[in-house]
Amino acid sequence: MRELVNLIGYEYKKIFQRRSTWIALMVVLVLTLFGGFGTLLGDVYVEGVKAESYYTIMKKERKALEKMEGEKLNQLFFEKVQKKAEEIYKDKSNPFQEDGSWTAEGWKQYCKFDIPYGHISDLCTVMEKDISTIKEEDFYKERTKFLKDNYKGEGLTDGEIQFHIKENQQIETPFSYGNMHGFDRYFTLQYMTGMFLAFAIAICLAPMFAGEYTSNMDSLVLSSRFGKNKLIWAKLITGVSFSVLCAIFIFGISILEIGNIYGLSGWKLPIQVSYTGFYLSLPVHMLEMLGIGVGCGILATGMIAAVVMFCSAKMKSSFGVIIISFIFIFVPVLCINAVIGIRFLYLFVSSMPTSMMYPWGTVADQLLHIGDHYFYLFQIIPILYILLILGLALWSYHSFKNHQIA
Repeated sequence: MRELVNLIGYEYKKIFQRRSTWIALMVVLVLTLFGGFGTLLGDVYVEGVKAESYYTIMKKERKALEKMEGEKLNQLFFEKVQKKAEEIYKDKSNPFQEDGSWTAEGWKQYCKFDIPYGHISDLCTVMEKDISTIKEEDFYKERTKFLKDNYKGEGLTDGEIQFHIKENQQIETPFSYGNMHGFDRYFTLQYMTGMFLAFAIAICLAPMFAGEYTSNMDSLVLSSRFGKNKLIWAKLITGVSFSVLCAIFIFGISILEIGNIYGLSGWKLPIQVSYTGFYLSLPVHMLEMLGIGVGCGILATGMIAAVVMFCSAKMKSSFGVIIISFIFIFVPVLCINAVIGIRFLYLFVSSMPTSMMYPWGTVADQLLHIGDHYFYLFQIIPILYILLILGLALWSYHSFKNHQIA
């Protein structure tokens, strides 16, 4: 065991001695950090004059939503919002000037109403309802009707629709309201962050075996004391653990940054109060959804590492491994919308590691049907990933151990 640990340490040292490793990881880190605050750059202009920065506006919105933390979206809430709307929007004039900047009165109305209540107003708009007239009973009835129409539009089977209806009935109503923007922002960013991280992992791990071929060290490695057993396992363990640790670090940095900027106080809120979660029937809270998203993202990076090392064990060039790995990573991005109407292909593409980086994709309405039961992707695909990682590791082990030495 001590020899294996030492060999793993040696492989880690080799990874971090390569300049490409540091460049790739630094690029991912910079992009991750920029993703957290990038949308807050810029200013709002009122009657052609700079009024406030987007960052200041976000802080006001965070404060307003945190002040409402835990409030229920019930009849009293809607009546309060409608009363405020009636008071604030007495002036019906156009809130924008010809140059696109706000009028003074329009900006004043936005700050008083849209900053605290704009989100719930948008949810009503999704259902083609007006926040100024909707009632509690109508809000939840219309959402249920909206979901059913959405299921039919997605071509779900009758079994899937019944499953989602039962799931939806388990969601506690009225919904709690509060600051959900931090979670919304993170769930959106994890897809981008995960994809960049996947590219970086491909660059870092491509030379794991292929580098030995390129440098003509494969014969020396295999003839060494541990060359045909522990050294190969050390490479495989290093590759998978490296990818997992990188994912934990990058996702962790992103969560800390988002929490500091947008706040994560709404961890007890149901996912249905978020923009994307509004369409879902899964009865979980924001924190549970965060666990699902991060967990699937970490396992997806491990799966990508296994594929990269498998290609590295089979191919003679690190560059070729990187090209194949990039295609494997990028294909789901190109294909997902093209195959959305073909159920088998859609589920297959949605199950690929890059797709599983997107938290909302792991809880999509399209389900896996096994026997008499239905499962979300996040309930089955991670188990398959673990089995595939083990299978690819064994295959890579035997490929490198038994390859023909030039």
